[in-house]
Amino acid sequence: MSLPSKHPIGVLALLTLLNILNFADRFLMQGFAVDLTADLHLSSLQFTLLTGFIFTTFYTFVGLFMGALADRVHRPRLMAAGIVVWSALTAATGVVGNFVQLGLARLFIGVGEATLTPAALGLLGDTYPPRRRAFAAGIYYLGAPIGIGGAFIIAGTLGSVLGWRNCFLALGVLGLLPALLLLLLREPRTARPRDAQAARRPMPGVLKEVRQCLAASPPLRLVMASGILVVFAQGALVLDQLWLVQERGLAKQQAQNLAGLMFLAGGVLGSVLGGWGADLMQARRAGGRLRFLAGVYLVGIPAGLAYRFVDPSGAAFHLYMFIGSVMVTIGYGPLFACLQDLVPDHVRSTMTAAMILGMTLFGTSAGNLLVGWLADTFRAGGIDEPITKAVLASTLPWILAIPCLLRAAHLAESGTPHEERPAKPALRA
Repeated sequence: MSLPSKHPIGVLALLTLLNILNFADRFLMQGFAVDLTADLHLSSLQFTLLTGFIFTTFYTFVGLFMGALADRVHRPRLMAAGIVVWSALTAATGVVGNFVQLGLARLFIGVGEATLTPAALGLLGDTYPPRRRAFAAGIYYLGAPIGIGGAFIIAGTLGSVLGWRNCFLALGVLGLLPALLLLLLREPRTARPRDAQAARRPMPGVLKEVRQCLAASPPLRLVMASGILVVFAQGALVLDQLWLVQERGLAKQQAQNLAGLMFLAGGVLGSVLGGWGADLMQARRAGGRLRFLAGVYLVGIPAGLAYRFVDPSGAAFHLYMFIGSVMVTIGYGPLFACLQDLVPDHVRSTMTAAMILGMTLFGTSAGNLLVGWLADTFRAGGIDEPITKAVLASTLPWILAIPCLLRAAHLAESGTPHEERPAKPALRA
C-alpha cells in the first residue's frame, strides 16, 4: 500500500508546509514593498508588474504544462525538482540590483512554483475520499494565510535586523530542506494499473480531455469563472502595505506586523471554516459547497471592505480588517473541491492547473495591473487617497462571483446530463 494511503495526515501536513513556503516566497516582496520601491526606484505599476503579471504569466502557462505532466509522472519527485528551482531563484532575488534583474528572477521562480499545487491537490484527491476533499484542500491552503502572514512578520521583525536582501537569501536556503522529504513519498497511481496506464497517454490527449470537460460541464465553467473573479478582486490587495503607510499613517514596521497577524489569524480561520463548512453543506445537498460560499461572500465582502473607511486606530478597523482576511482564504477549499468533483480522476492535476492559470493570469495578474495603473493615474491627477480609490474600484468584481456560484449550485442540483462526470476515454493498448 502506498504511503499516502497509510498516512494521509502526514502527507497533508508535508504538502501544507510546502505551500506555506510557496506563499511566503511569493508575498515576501509585498512585505518589503516600501523597501523595494525605495531601493530599486520602482513605481506602483512596476511593483505590481513584479508581483503580478511578470510572475504569473510564466507561472500559469508553465503550470498548465506541469499539471499535465503531473497526471503522467511521479508527482512527489516532480514537486521536489520544482522546489529546488524556486528556492535557488528566491535566494537570487536577494542579490538583484534593478527592475530588470528582479523581473527575470521572479519570472523563472514561476517554473518551480508551478509544479507544486496541481500535483499536490491531485495527490490529495487520491489520498482523501470525495466527502473530505474540501477539508483537505482547505488545510492545504492554510499555506496561504500562514505563508502570507509569515512573510509580513518576517519583513516586520527580521527585516530591520537582516535587511530585505538577506531575508530572501535565508528563505531560499530554507526551502531546500522539505524537498528531501518528498522523496520519501510513493506515487499511489503505481498501485492502480488503470491509473498507471492512463498516466502514459500522450500529452495532447490530456489537454484535449481538459477542453472536453470544460465544454461538457457548465458548472465547471462557472466554478472557474467564480475563482477568477474572486482572485481578481484580491489582486488589489497587493498595494496594502503602501496604503497602510502612505494613506493611513502607520509606521512601516507596524504595517508589516499588522498585515502579518491579520493574515495569520483571519486567513487560518477562513481556510479551516471554508473547508469544514463547505463539506458540511455538501453532505446535505448537491450544490452545498457553492451555496455556502455564495452566502459567506454576500455577508462578508461588505464587512471585509469596511476597514477602508474607518479610523485605523479604532477597534472597528481591526475587526473589519480581520473579516477581510477571512474572506481572502475561505473560498479555496470549496472551489478546488468542487473542481475535483466535476472532472475525471486522471485529468485532476491538469484541470487544477488550468483553473490556476485562469485565476492567476486573468484574476490576480489582471487585478494587480489594474490597481497599480489606477493608483498611478489617480495620483498623477491629484486625486486624494489614490490607493484607497484604486483598491475599492478593483475589488468590485468580487460581487459578481456570487451569482456565478449560485447558478453553478442550481445546475449541480438539477442533475442535468451536463453535470455528470465525463466518462474516462478508452485507453490505447
